Amino acid sequence: MCRLKKNRLFMTVLVLLISIFLSGCFGGTKTPVFYTFTGTVVEEGTENPLMGAEISLGSKSVETGQDGSFQFSGLLSGKHTIKVTLDGYNPEQKEITLNANSTMKVELTTDGPLLTLDALTIPDLSEDGAVDTTSITLSGNVHDLLATRGVRPLTTAITISQLQALVNGQIYNIEVEEDGFFNQDVPLDPGENTIQLRVFDDQGHAGTSEILRVTLTLPRIDLRVILSWDSDDNDVDLHLFKRHVDQPNLIADFDKWGSEPQHVWWSNKTPDDFGPDEKNNPVLDIDDTDGFGPETILLEEAGDGNYHIWVHYYNDWNVEDPFVATVRIILHAGTDDATTYTRSKELSEEWEVWYVGTISMPSGNLIEVEPQEPTGPAALSNTTFTK
Repeated sequence: MCRLKKNRLFMTVLVLLISIFLSGCFGGTKTPVFYTFTGTVVEEGTENPLMGAEISLGSKSVETGQDGSFQFSGLLSGKHTIKVTLDGYNPEQKEITLNANSTMKVELTTDGPLLTLDALTIPDLSEDGAVDTTSITLSGNVHDLLATRGVRPLTTAITISQLQALVNGQIYNIEVEEDGFFNQDVPLDPGENTIQLRVFDDQGHAGTSEILRVTLTLPRIDLRVILSWDSDDNDVDLHLFKRHVDQPNLIADFDKWGSEPQHVWWSNKTPDDFGPDEKNNPVLDIDDTDGFGPETILLEEAGDGNYHIWVHYYNDWNVEDPFVATVRIILHAGTDDATTYTRSKELSEEWEVWYVGTISMPSGNLIEVEPQEPTGPAALSNTTFTK
């Protein structure tokens, strides 16, 4: 009888251990649940969306888009700390608890000026915000756009250190004259475009305007090249050459102001030898000679071939410090297949020439075609070439 009880006890313990083991192997442990956390960052008091804010959550970080929105995916449940920073604004930190997909609005405070678009001038803009030009001009006097936010006396003048245009998620620095006037061309994409202004005072405090929405009626742009740089009072030029795939990528002699065929630049803004129709020929639609850029070339319908992109540091206007030039290459803008390439390079020597890259059509791939120096009568005279 005693042995029988011991056997029953042993079998009971054995069954219990097997049950525990099986439950651990087949679902006894809870599967982790992941959540999505979304939100928007706005300026306190105005509710204006803040593009470019950095959102940190644990080891993850993202930047807000042109509408101030952000998103984190794959977050475990529990407590998290979210940190929000943006140049010119006071940082914000919040504790959140996730037990479901959640959303949040974060308001950033600033001691900077209040910025509106009431006095902004935009020629050729229709009442419904539509334009048929691929760039528009933003102009006015920055002081007419500003008001105090209540943190300083009304009699205190606001000294501006920097004005920016935020266009479709890109920042373009605007040159402001001593009397406050500015006049800046900015490129547009097919469809709806978002435009904001952001200003920094001499203390580094910022203010951001409401969003202006402008619709470009042009349905698509096969190739758009945008050049900008981070130093004022420089003249940097954008060049585009079309060549057959079996033709060399020759370095142009920018000192002789050559008349190379199929070449668009500031001295040949509307060439007609790239293709049979107007849409097959590129246009230099923005030419900046003494600011931060942009300088832009667009081509509505690109024919087959290699499109070589070059940058020429034309004049430093007595500003000798190095600066960084950035080229953005946008393919098939206005379509679901839109692609953007970005390249940057420090330029330090006047007359320096930079080969950015080549867009191969119809594939749209960004490739490198080894530059070659011309020989004979077309030999270079005064060009410093860098890659």
